Amino acid sequence: MRIIRSLAELLPQARQSTFLLLLLSFFILALSASEAQSQETANWAGVWDTKWTGGGAQVTFEQTGAEVVGYYPLYNGRIEAKAVGRQLIGRWIEGNRQGEILFVQSPDGSSFMGRFEYAAAEWWTGVRVGAEQYQKVQIDQSSPMTTMRSFLQAMNESGADNVSRNAGGGMALVAKAASLVDVSEADRGGLNIGDYVHELYAVIDKLTFRLWSLPHGQIQGNEATATLHQFDTNVTFDANFRRKGDQWFIAGPPLAELKAKHLELSNARGEPVDAVTEPEKLRTPRDTFKMLLSGFVSGSDEPADSTLNMQDFSAAVRNDEAPLLARYLKKVIDRIGYVYWQEIPDDPKSKTPFVFFQHPAGNIVVGPVQSDDGVIWQFTPETLHHIRALYAAVEDMPVAPEFAAFAAEDPYFRARALARSISPDLLKRAGPVDRWQWLLLGVFGLLGIISGFLVNTVLSAISRSWSGQATPLLRVLEWSVRAIVLGLFLLAALRLLGLPDIVATPVKGLAWVAILVGAVPVLWHLIGTIADGYRRRWVVPGYHETLISLLTGVARVAVIVIAFLLLAEVFAIPYQHVLAGLGIGGLAVALAAQPTLQNFLSGLTLYADRPVSVGDFCKFGETLGTVEHIGMRSTRVRSLDRTLISVPNSEFANMQIENYARRDRMRFLTTLQLRYETTADQLRYVLAELRQLLIAHPRVIDDPCRVRFVGFGEYSLDVEIFAYIKTPDHAEFLAIREDILLRIMKIMDDAGAQFAFPSQVEYAAEDTPIDKEKQVEAEKRVAAWRAEQKMPFPDFSTADKNEMIDTLAYPPEDSVLIHAGEPEEANGKADLNHAQPQRRWGLFRRAALQPSK
Repeated sequence: MRIIRSLAELLPQARQSTFLLLLLSFFILALSASEAQSQETANWAGVWDTKWTGGGAQVTFEQTGAEVVGYYPLYNGRIEAKAVGRQLIGRWIEGNRQGEILFVQSPDGSSFMGRFEYAAAEWWTGVRVGAEQYQKVQIDQSSPMTTMRSFLQAMNESGADNVSRNAGGGMALVAKAASLVDVSEADRGGLNIGDYVHELYAVIDKLTFRLWSLPHGQIQGNEATATLHQFDTNVTFDANFRRKGDQWFIAGPPLAELKAKHLELSNARGEPVDAVTEPEKLRTPRDTFKMLLSGFVSGSDEPADSTLNMQDFSAAVRNDEAPLLARYLKKVIDRIGYVYWQEIPDDPKSKTPFVFFQHPAGNIVVGPVQSDDGVIWQFTPETLHHIRALYAAVEDMPVAPEFAAFAAEDPYFRARALARSISPDLLKRAGPVDRWQWLLLGVFGLLGIISGFLVNTVLSAISRSWSGQATPLLRVLEWSVRAIVLGLFLLAALRLLGLPDIVATPVKGLAWVAILVGAVPVLWHLIGTIADGYRRRWVVPGYHETLISLLTGVARVAVIVIAFLLLAEVFAIPYQHVLAGLGIGGLAVALAAQPTLQNFLSGLTLYADRPVSVGDFCKFGETLGTVEHIGMRSTRVRSLDRTLISVPNSEFANMQIENYARRDRMRFLTTLQLRYETTADQLRYVLAELRQLLIAHPRVIDDPCRVRFVGFGEYSLDVEIFAYIKTPDHAEFLAIREDILLRIMKIMDDAGAQFAFPSQVEYAAEDTPIDKEKQVEAEKRVAAWRAEQKMPFPDFSTADKNEMIDTLAYPPEDSVLIHAGEPEEANGKADLNHAQPQRRWGLFRRAALQPSK
């Protein structure tokens, strides 16, 4: 509603009512449509796998309008109900028992949730099953053998042993299996028929037998018995069959007898009765077949690949070769016939390889393999090496009726079928591979070369249209892109052609070498281009320039290292063991690489601590210069002689570095040497004027700021001047210092004082005499200060200082910078406000010079 109001406020006032009315109408229509959809009668017709507490059954619903009738033969039950929207309301009936039901179908129509009033809080759920998923299992009860085969196929496909071979129909298939069992309610021991069938299957599944050994053909009488054996033990189980009319059924033994036999079979193998089935551990030949066939249902290659012993294959192509070999196995098995688990040994203690199929072109054998987890069973390397030839020999054999051909849309088998349709001679071997594979491998290589040139041409045209010239990166791309495209085409050929490892290994190595040889220079230049682009786009401070330089070096080294690791991975070089070995031999490696590592770490320290940055003028050791580059290994400094000095980072970081660029002010220090003829009052006048000069100058910091008569020199009266100038720039400091020194000269001239110099002076008539008038005038000024008790010693008063601050003009008023009309800087130029305090100080001085009355 908040959004609606916001939108309404944006409309003119005259249209708000209309807009709100339209919105209200829209919501009413939407609610009406939603209500109508919820009242639409759901479709319940079809087959559903249903479960409830302690049981379950396949239910078939028939629907006429809103009237729905359901049947579940497993319990001889039916449902009579009425569909109201997505709800199903009615009753369930099983003989003399009945109760009410309430089912609610999910919005997508694939499942339902419900309750029934047989007991408190009882639930009943179901999932819709496509009829084609369970109708493939055909029931044949013409003999005990066909009855057992139908029973095992239905239970195996249902996933009763926790291994799915089908995409669905579990409960429906259990119902089909239950229809083949003839057992009284008393013999079921209180179990529903579904649970009893699972108990019977659990016993039969622990046995190993050939279906052909069961009674079939002409059988006298209506009873038959087959003794079934557990593989490699002495335990047996008598399977009884009963004929009713012209159909044979499995005569179900009492439940107590089944449980006892289950316990006996488990004890014979040393297994607990409730042992969890874990076929993925491949402990028996039966587990291996289960994982191979179930892997294709799950849509993942991993379960099937784990069943193959690839130790004789090149490690570089094992991961690529395994899925293809597994598909070859599945396609051959599809032509042999349906695999009944119970015909395959399930003894984990056996050491004898199991031969599943024999053919002159090759056998299908499962053998024990010693692994880190103990003994596992896998298809032998000999089987895998001959599986291509075996498939070629049985390819024309139709797929078994129980199967649809696997991998009908697989690119490799489609390409192979196409080659065969063109000419059967293309399937003939030419060395390790077929002729069509050699032909297509050459075609892919040629297409890779041509495509590389085409892509290079397009990239060159695009780059030149942007920049108008061939950039260094483009020149690298010209040959790199050709190598990358060729490598990609060769990898595509490997996926399509299914080459054996003897050919696939070098082809895969060549493909990845081409890709990496092309990609590394591109990435190398790209990293540098990104760094240069960052420098051009933004004004990069010196310390950021240091980081950019370090990161660029690290990124480039990382590209090289990753390229070598990828090549090691492609060629199956065990670099993991090499890296682990570095932990053992790490001390020697660290000692050998200590200077390089130390320089790199020192470079990181220079960035983190930031004693200097690129562009800073500094002094390190006895050398002065400007820092131009801080890299992974060394720092480069441009000296005052314009030479380039390269200093290892480890040495540079340990030096005493004086960074002139980080100064916030510069020191002004000088000593004036006055002649001994200077009188005390004349000296006092000079000191006062010098202090006034420093205080009044706008580019001199007033604290600390001192002018002191410090001693009697060998030939002079020494006056020390100490202050800080408001500038970090050396050139500007020189200009300010020059201005102060010139003003000092004027003060000395006004006081009639002269500078002393270290020489012997003979006072003759020709010597310039002291200006008596100026000397007297200076002394009169000091006398006036003394009379008025305004002697500025040892310092000026605070009030006088406040009036003096920044009263001088800088640059001087007669400077060309002032009269040339250049803009005055706030921190260095005098402004008009300085004139008033300057006049006040002039009045003070004139008043001090006037004799007191």
